[in-house]
Amino acid sequence: KQWYQRRVAITAGIAEVGELTCLRARGCFNQVSKAFKKCIKENPNFIEDTVAAAELAYENQAEQAVLDFVDSSSNTLFGELANLAIGQFDSVADIKSFIEEYVSKDLKGKVASDAAAAAKEAKKMANEWCSSGCTGQSADFVEALFKGMHGGQCVDASQFCGPCHDNAHAHFSAGNSIPCCMDNVIQKGIAAYEYVAEAYGDQVNEWVGLVSDELSADANAKAVEYRDAV
Repeated sequence: KQWYQRRVAITAGIAEVGELTCLRARGCFNQVSKAFKKCIKENPNFIEDTVAAAELAYENQAEQAVLDFVDSSSNTLFGELANLAIGQFDSVADIKSFIEEYVSKDLKGKVASDAAAAAKEAKKMANEWCSSGCTGQSADFVEALFKGMHGGQCVDASQFCGPCHDNAHAHFSAGNSIPCCMDNVIQKGIAAYEYVAEAYGDQVNEWVGLVSDELSADANAKAVEYRDAV
């Protein structure tokens, strides 16, 4: 019961944030965009200066905490990946160098084009989501799903297996369905994933190979385990 009550409370909180986002996001974005353009107009080096200030703030306020956390996870897959990233990318300049070395001009153009199209589609989806009242519909659906899953031997649905899976199946079999607006987002997300996998799969596999060569046998084995589980 405690797990269920927590999830219902979290869902209500997310729904409230979602409604507020639908109400305020566009106006907030326009304000930030206007201020951003003004800063660039007044200082042509604004972006470079901002990046440099962010790097300095990270070094002074967060870097040691990150290093300590990574060190505490040194014997895990995450720890090895984090150590590899920290060793490879010490600054924004390092990231730029990596991109120049491993990302071709054609790939950059394709990524830029796809990113622009994705941003346009995301804006359209957000407008449709808000105008249809999908935040409230989705919150009601999730709360009802949690209620349907909770009970019997399902005491923690976060694993979504065994009795919890059976309860969820029964919930949907009883005629409960995902709101159309929510299902539309899910289907577009699946289509986007499939597109990325087809368009960039070979390049991603090449990068994965580069990373794999730097990891220990145990870390690679754990990565395969996670992949197969997914």
